[in-house]
Amino acid sequence: MDYQKISADDHIDLGYLPPDLWTDRVPKALRDRAPRVEDQGDKGEIWVCDGESWGDYRGERWFARKQRSYLALDRGGVAEAGRPVDPAKRLVDMDRDGVEASVMFPPILPMQVADPVLRNAVNVAYNDWALDFASPSPKRLLPVARVAPEDPVAATNELLRVAKTGRLQEVSFLVNDVTTSMYLEDWDPFWSAAEETGVIVSYHVGGSDRNRSITTLVKEMKGTSRPPAFDLGLSNGATTFLEPFAGLFIFGTLERHPKLKVVLAESGTGWIPAVVQEMDLRYKRLFETKSASDIGLKELPSDLFKRQVWATYQADFVGLQLIPFFGDGHMMWASDYPHPDSTWPNSQAVVEQETAHLSPDMQRKIVRDNAVALYGLE
Repeated sequence: MDYQKISADDHIDLGYLPPDLWTDRVPKALRDRAPRVEDQGDKGEIWVCDGESWGDYRGERWFARKQRSYLALDRGGVAEAGRPVDPAKRLVDMDRDGVEASVMFPPILPMQVADPVLRNAVNVAYNDWALDFASPSPKRLLPVARVAPEDPVAATNELLRVAKTGRLQEVSFLVNDVTTSMYLEDWDPFWSAAEETGVIVSYHVGGSDRNRSITTLVKEMKGTSRPPAFDLGLSNGATTFLEPFAGLFIFGTLERHPKLKVVLAESGTGWIPAVVQEMDLRYKRLFETKSASDIGLKELPSDLFKRQVWATYQADFVGLQLIPFFGDGHMMWASDYPHPDSTWPNSQAVVEQETAHLSPDMQRKIVRDNAVALYGLE
């Protein structure tokens, strides 16, 4: 491939964030409750917020552990604290992998905050920091904003606020935290705001265990007489994305907002055609017993999908055999940097192997041009 790739799903992880991110940025009245790094002795340095533990801070102490998680940075021989949030080093890593631009999603851990005022301040502070982080190379570093799935008013206000920056053009919900309430009337202003401003709405893998998934079941079965042999990890799209994804169609959100753009991030793609096919079949069966005027949806789900939904993958041999379903423009490659299951720094070899059966034109669309068109990169 004689062109650079666009990675449509990379990450800014909680563990690498500057420890003073929130204590320096939230309003003074909230700073004693703001997210901070706390030394918890043998447990290490932990991100905490308002009495809740969020996860490890991956500073020097974490990287010095004899037993710690294996990272893509280890695979690339550059494991060090703070590397993914150093703009210069991140750009070096992108160049090494042949990536021109990176869509950078916020942390995928739950990071739940009960108090709505503090929650909103946490999201605003992160989004402002992400803009500052990307400012050395705004055409290559493309941050995605955090918004709250618990509060439609706050989510709408933050979407409108980040839209005015002209640089934050996508907002994300963690898919495990998406509920059916988001398709009811209280959320209509949010979907309308996204449509009117052109801000993309994404569902990204991750979040709380509120909605049951394979990962939840694996945790429950550990220590039993039938312990799990392995976990599907977070990237088990069919189990976590199914209901939130179907809800966009079933409750009419996509049809009511025909210019709304939705990305399923790190969802994988192989499961999607079967689900959309089933929705088409069930929709068509409605006409056996009802007239068109009595059916709430007027457009075929597959037509809505091809008009308004995009999906990302990092390694998905099955999905890449189903290109005719997705059409030319709605599948996007991603490296998932810097996660352990990322293709970095070997993305070029992985992409070439998985797309060898496709035409050069289709290869380019999937690993570059589709994302360029969606994000307006040229």
